[in-house]
Amino acid sequence: MSLVLSTQKKPVIYGQDTTKILEFLGVYLEDEFIGISLKNVLEISKILEIFPVPLTLHYIKGVINLRGEILPVVSIKEMVGVKETKEPTRLIILETNLGKLAILVDSVYGVLKIPEDNLEPNPMTSIYSNYLSNVALTPQGFISIIDLDKLFPEREE
Repeated sequence: MSLVLSTQKKPVIYGQDTTKILEFLGVYLEDEFIGISLKNVLEISKILEIFPVPLTLHYIKGVINLRGEILPVVSIKEMVGVKETKEPTRLIILETNLGKLAILVDSVYGVLKIPEDNLEPNPMTSIYSNYLSNVALTPQGFISIIDLDKLFPEREE
C-alpha cells in the first residue's frame, strides 16, 4: 500500500485576500472590553462640562457644548443597568440613528482591526447581550462588539 501525496499547491493570489478587515474602537465599560464600529466614531474627547437637563431619561446625563454644537451625553452603563463603580474618563462622539451624541466610557484602548471571519455570534452571556452583535477573541482579549442600531434604534414617527 502506498500513500500518494499531491504536489499541487493551492494557488496564492497576492492582493486578492477576500477576508474583510473590520475596524473597531476598543473601550472599557467597567471591566467589559467593548468594540464600537469605527464607522460610527466621530471623535474621542476628554470629559467636558456636562449640563444637566431636567425631565430626561435617567441615562441621559445632560448635554455638552462641543465647539458650539450641543450634544446629549448618554451613560451606556446606566442605560443597560450596570452599576457604575468606575468614573468615566472619556467621551466618544458617535453618529447614530438618533443623530450625533456622546457616550461616557471608562477608558479607551485604541483601534483594533479584526478579520470578519473572526467574529462569532453573540453568546448571550453578558449584561450587554441584548445590545451586542458579535464577539471576538483578539490578542488584547475577548471583545464584545456593541450594536449601535440596537442601542439607539430609529424613532418611529
